[in-house]
Amino acid sequence: TRLWQDKSGTYQVDAEFLRYEEEQGKVHLHKVNGVKIAVPLIKLSATDVAHVEKLTGMDL
Repeated sequence: TRLWQDKSGTYQVDAEFLRYEEEQGKVHLHKVNGVKIAVPLIKLSATDVAHVEKLTGMDL
């Protein structure tokens, strides 16, 4: 898992990356409490977007 953060730095979540859904523009994460969430890529911090790019091999 890693700590994911929104652009503002207000919201953080400790979660594991599941997948990036390109059509919806959402990153699917599995939180440590077992809940699965889908976060719009545009809301994630630049560091997290870069991490998704690394994991998927995509240029986002």
